[in-house]
Amino acid sequence: MNEKIAHITDLHLDEDFPLKHGVFTRMRFDNILKDIKKKNIKQVVCTGDIGENKGILYFFEQLKSKTLSITLGNHDKFAEISKHYDKGVNYDSQKLYSSTLKKYHKLIYLDSSEGTIDKEQLLWLEKELNSEKPIIVFIHHPIIGLNLKVDEIGKLKNRKKVASLLTQTSIEITIYCGHYHMESTLVHKNITQHITPAVSFQIKKNLDTLEIDTTISGYRIIEVEKKNLSSKVKLFNNAD
Repeated sequence: MNEKIAHITDLHLDEDFPLKHGVFTRMRFDNILKDIKKKNIKQVVCTGDIGENKGILYFFEQLKSKTLSITLGNHDKFAEISKHYDKGVNYDSQKLYSSTLKKYHKLIYLDSSEGTIDKEQLLWLEKELNSEKPIIVFIHHPIIGLNLKVDEIGKLKNRKKVASLLTQTSIEITIYCGHYHMESTLVHKNITQHITPAVSFQIKKNLDTLEIDTTISGYRIIEVEKKNLSSKVKLFNNAD
């Protein structure tokens, strides 16, 4: 039987920026949750930028019936999220990262909330990559870069070091991330990277400028069948 995971990212619930552009983030989140429920998906992974203030509580209330895993984004505050979620919590470093070993895959959840993967986490990751099973990495920031303006501004600071670590192993690694508010798939050596569209709004794939598209929201459905991985993006047009 296939295992299905809903990958959501970049909700920005109750934040001022989306609202100023006419984006009602709770409504978009609700629409996606309805689709997840309709498809009978029990597992949800959120790769960060959840929201602010009461939006954080709203997020956890809406997902309390799901098996939820989280990575932190650059808009997320450890102190706020850790009130509601304790998997992989490291109070000393104020980071949230963990791994889960399943029958056919190993899942790794990284914390890039400070725009980098810190030294302690890198050492932990190096040990976790010692695996005979294919690895699935969930992280907020993309690790493989794109030739776009958004990549120039918002890239993971030490992504070359992280990518080098990932490519030192011959194990197949699949990355699911967000941050760039767009859909993208890239392959680099043993790494396949999927950027998932944002729940809130998208950023157009421009080389020289940053331009947002407030009409589209979306998420990704990941299907795991033994060692085989596949995924598809579901988009919603909010123009009407």
